[in-house]
Amino acid sequence: MSRTDPELLLQELGGWDWELCRRELPATLQLYDNLMYELSIEAKGLTSQNTELCSTTVVQLLETLTSCVRYVCTLQECVPLESIRTLPSSVLYVIKNTFTHCKDSESVYCGHLHLIADLLQAMFKETYSLQKQLMELFDQISVGSASAEDNITDMVSVIHTVLEICSVISNMDHALHANTWKFIIKQSLKHHSLLECHLKHSDILSGLCKDTLLSFQSCLQLAEEMKMSDIQEGTDLRLFQKTVKLCRFFANSLVHYTKEFLSFFSDLCSQLHQLFLQIYSKFPPSLYAPVISEVHRDEISRVFLVALDPLINQLLPFSPFVEQVLSDNLGLPPEQQLPQCLLLITIMDKLSSQPEEVQTLWNTGKRFQQCSAELSLPVCLPEVIGTGQPAAPITLYHYVCIHLCSYIASTLPSHFPQLEYALLDAVLGSSMITSLLAIDSWCFLARYGTAELCTHHCVVIAQLVEFAHKFLPDEVENLAVWQHVSLKALNPDLGKRVAHQLCVAGLAQCRQWLNSRRAVGELQPVNIAISVLLAACSFAGDTLEAELQASILGVLGQFWTFLQAKQVFALQSSLFQLDPPDHVRLAMLDFLSSVGKVFIPQEAQRQVIPQLSFLFGSLLADQTWLIHQHALEAFRHFAEETIHEDVVPQCLNSEEIKNKVVNFMAKVRQAEETTEARIERLKQERSTCSAHFTKMARELESMGEPLAKRACHPPSEEQYKSAVGTIEGAVEAVKLLLQKGSPPAWLAVKLEALHTAMAGLRDSIRFSSTGIT
Repeated sequence: MSRTDPELLLQELGGWDWELCRRELPATLQLYDNLMYELSIEAKGLTSQNTELCSTTVVQLLETLTSCVRYVCTLQECVPLESIRTLPSSVLYVIKNTFTHCKDSESVYCGHLHLIADLLQAMFKETYSLQKQLMELFDQISVGSASAEDNITDMVSVIHTVLEICSVISNMDHALHANTWKFIIKQSLKHHSLLECHLKHSDILSGLCKDTLLSFQSCLQLAEEMKMSDIQEGTDLRLFQKTVKLCRFFANSLVHYTKEFLSFFSDLCSQLHQLFLQIYSKFPPSLYAPVISEVHRDEISRVFLVALDPLINQLLPFSPFVEQVLSDNLGLPPEQQLPQCLLLITIMDKLSSQPEEVQTLWNTGKRFQQCSAELSLPVCLPEVIGTGQPAAPITLYHYVCIHLCSYIASTLPSHFPQLEYALLDAVLGSSMITSLLAIDSWCFLARYGTAELCTHHCVVIAQLVEFAHKFLPDEVENLAVWQHVSLKALNPDLGKRVAHQLCVAGLAQCRQWLNSRRAVGELQPVNIAISVLLAACSFAGDTLEAELQASILGVLGQFWTFLQAKQVFALQSSLFQLDPPDHVRLAMLDFLSSVGKVFIPQEAQRQVIPQLSFLFGSLLADQTWLIHQHALEAFRHFAEETIHEDVVPQCLNSEEIKNKVVNFMAKVRQAEETTEARIERLKQERSTCSAHFTKMARELESMGEPLAKRACHPPSEEQYKSAVGTIEGAVEAVKLLLQKGSPPAWLAVKLEALHTAMAGLRDSIRFSSTGIT
């Protein structure tokens, strides 16, 4: 292209005649595209001469377009959109592409960027001026209350194009970024009634949430850097303050946009929910937040979070948001469990000022996430304990309890049935911390409430007494129910009576099996009975009648006559090969801790000692801290009491385990864990627990579905030893029975069949060793 062509075009475009400008706009865009193309393809071989030629012309074009838009602004106070239809789209095209070119300049120009840096800065500056002038023009544009479809389409296109520009300039200039978003919000609200059904609300809300989070993260990053470098003033501080104000701008924009277009957010509530969770997860007291100074934390809270707070008020009556927050299938990662809890507390604090129908929406929710790591540290939050006193840090549990009790005090009478049901459900639930929280809250409710309310609670608790009458504990068929009931939930007198009756019923079930043919397939009711006996004895303790205690010991002793030490250890070794759950491992350790007092006969030591060593060695090496700690304690008991001292070193199968055991028995205090190390450990524990609960949930969902085939692994040597030990134990048991009395007639036939089976096993081993199949 010759130098004359662009000069003539720019002269004509600058003639201040809108009709001429309108005719020349297509040629102007073509000129712009040609110039940008030349800049791009020749970028890596630029010289100062041809660089200045192209770039200067682009700057002149931008100046001329700015003058053209400014001229249109002077024509009349109110400019009809249809009269300048081609101008906005043309100008926005130039703005978007020029900003994109400036953003990508480092990759476009590579090592030649220094040759064009000043001209790129001039291009950016003129594009900034052009956009600003266009926004001023739109302040004068009139769309009309009953505009033609073309006007609505054009206006929607303008807003969506400016939204695309926002994504380009998000990291280029704070003021430009804010003004661009301000234009989008302002024009969307200005033409609300015409555009509401045509705007891409999902894109606009997504962009607002994204840029809010990016600005918030920039604040935290700057605050963290100032904390690390101990800088309290200067350029970094001013940049931090500007970024915090940008966060406040985005918060206000979200509030304004949501207020006008909330009805279109039914499918977008997950974005708003995630916005709150991610903000809370990156801000103290979250364990996943960066370390920042208290001054910067307070400024972010005071400037940004306070501005964001009205958004929650707007969302409270919106049922899709309620459903999103209280969903049972959130699947939140560990770092968002505390944020979910804090969000629920914030919502709970606001409900007392809401209409009854709004409170009803939220009162269907019934639980808090368990934040084990934050409770363990514990995490502290600021709270005003007394009137006129400054906020003081209190633990997370204390904080939740205070706010929950405050909510209970403001609960409407019509919602008390739901509240009572939720509290009772939590008290009897499996989560210890949730149960404690519910108990403390219920105690507050009992003190706070009227006499009639306390009477009602007595009636609710009395239903537990009715339970004892409905499922009589002295009937064997009810044992399956009682094994899942905590006797501590009953009053002491009723608990003692129930424990006595359960022992009688459990003994009857055990005796029934002992007096029968003692089939293995009929052991399930016996296991239930023994489980109930354990629960009843644990509850009653020494208050259980001596005669009943003797009966229980006598019956349990009869079970032990069928099991020799070799069989017990063989069974446990076999069970351990199946990777049992933690409660089974703990039960093994309870048994092993008492083995030290047992004398192991010489003839049984060959089978028992290797299995005993295997069990202790495996449990001492367990990576779960709770199992490992119990294993150390159990091994200490065993080592102090056993007369088989040569067994002790055999259980310590590694130098690391040996050192841990020695230090534990010598009561050597471990090095103090730093706060940072403790936080990291708690995070890892939380991730492990989260993965475990997810696995359990999936297993529950898959119940009833065909089981997937397990991968076939070759048996280990320990499994062979365990199986052979079981066989040897069974042979010894038969020998013992033969010494006590005459055998049944079928025993000889059965032993002959077993002899044949054993010979077959021996032959298969021989063939296997010679390679014959």
